[in-house]
Amino acid sequence: MRTVRCLFGLAVALLLTGSINVWGQLPSNELEGTWKMVSQELVYPDSVVDQSDDWGPSYKILNSTHFAWGRETKNGETVLAGGGRYEYYPERNVYIEHIQYHSDTGLDGVTLRFKARVEGDTWYHIGDIGSYKLREVWKRVDAKKVRAELRGDTTSARPETAGSSEQ
Repeated sequence: MRTVRCLFGLAVALLLTGSINVWGQLPSNELEGTWKMVSQELVYPDSVVDQSDDWGPSYKILNSTHFAWGRETKNGETVLAGGGRYEYYPERNVYIEHIQYHSDTGLDGVTLRFKARVEGDTWYHIGDIGSYKLREVWKRVDAKKVRAELRGDTTSARPETAGSSEQ
């Protein structure tokens, strides 16, 4: 009987610990997840340079405390990547990146501050970087669609209808 009580106690402890770990993984803000870049512009006082078509796909992944992003040139010859810690204050429309590593080592240790907002599955932000402002638009990646594509399930990975928010 003592063995049964010990096993029961162990099972309850595992269930509680497992539940706590699951709770710890719940999103703590609306930015958590995977994002695909839609557009990127360098805004100078006298001009705007649209870099949206200069690169291949760019993705940014955020958990509750850190971000990482990566992209490569369309020909695959150059890869850029970076990441670090971030802060997000939606009530003030502020997103701050504390870059801890970057393929351009001159950005290591730099903190960037952005005005930011999320509307549905679209994230907009703009912030000062030296002599220009960086303006980016990101779309949330639909995890269900990605899983369906990985399974080869074409019925649940149907192309979105006109006006869809997925890029």
